[in-house]
Amino acid sequence: MPEYELMVVTRPTMDDAGLNSLAETLAKHVTDAEGEVTLSGQLVDRKGNVAAVEGEGWKTRRLAYLIEGCKEGYYVVLQFTSPPTLIATLERGLELDENVLRYMTTRRDD
Repeated sequence: MPEYELMVVTRPTMDDAGLNSLAETLAKHVTDAEGEVTLSGQLVDRKGNVAAVEGEGWKTRRLAYLIEGCKEGYYVVLQFTSPPTLIATLERGLELDENVLRYMTTRRDD
């Protein structure tokens, strides 16, 4: 199965419980589709490093430009393997979520 990375930018008004719920829901969709989550967490620096959420919880990051009036947002990152058919399902759910500002799924070629 191909490897993917999904990055989701959410509104800064979300709390830690909502962000954890979003990450868990995405991971559950992957595992239900016979996929495997290899990394789940938040973007921690400009180099693209991802870390699990620990201690102080989720941290907002400044956006490069305003998105729907928001200057900041939370970056939720999920790396996983799954069948290609799952991507459309995940993206459809993200489009309907009003807390999601942007998302992008990329196929990893390692």
